[in-house]
Formats: sequence, structure tokens, C-alpha cells
Amino acid sequence: MPLIAREHQCSPDSPEYFSRVLRDHPEISARLAQPAPGLRVLEGHFNGSPLAVLLVEERPTGPMVTALVVHPASRNRGVGSTLLREACAWLPGLGWPDELARLARKAGL
Repeated sequence: MPLIAREHQCSPDSPEYFSRVLRDHPEISARLAQPAPGLRVLEGHFNGSPLAVLLVEERPTGPMVTALVVHPASRNRGVGSTLLREACAWLPGLGWPDELARLARKAGL
């Protein structure tokens, strides 16, 4: 079964929903607990469990990835690149920080 990417609607339960993915990233859990206006959250899941989360904020230059985290057990399996590729298909003009440039190349972007 392939990775399924979809938009996640933030709610008070979002930090718990992504707790396994974000166990080493409390700062991102905090952003989900109190999302900034316009924050978009995309999730990658497999067999009903979230494996990755990608946060996008609207900037004057267009949408920008501000965080991408993949569950440790699922890293180096194409989860991050697949989620980034799907995000680009949904959000034309999506940008990402320099630290994601290698992943973007791997995704064919």
C-alpha cells in the first residue's frame, strides 16, 4: 500500500495525533497546538497511521515549507520526498528552505 498524502485540519488533538512522528520535535507540536493563521498541514500516512507531517506557511513570495518531519522508523524510504512532491502538486509555487534542497532533488523537483 503506498503512502497516502492528505491535508490535515488542525485541532486541539493534532499534537497527540502526530505524537509518534513528532516525539523529538516539541517545537513543532507546539505550533500544531496553537496554529498560526494560514498554517497548512499535510500528512503522509500508511495503514491509517501518520508517518510524516509537513507544515506550510503563506509568505509574501508564496507558500513555504516551514517543517517536514518523518517518523524515525520510516526515514530514508522515500516518505519525505513523496510528501514534498504531493505538496508541490497541491500548492503551486511551493518553496522550501535550503536544507530541503537535496530532498527536493530526490523528489524530482
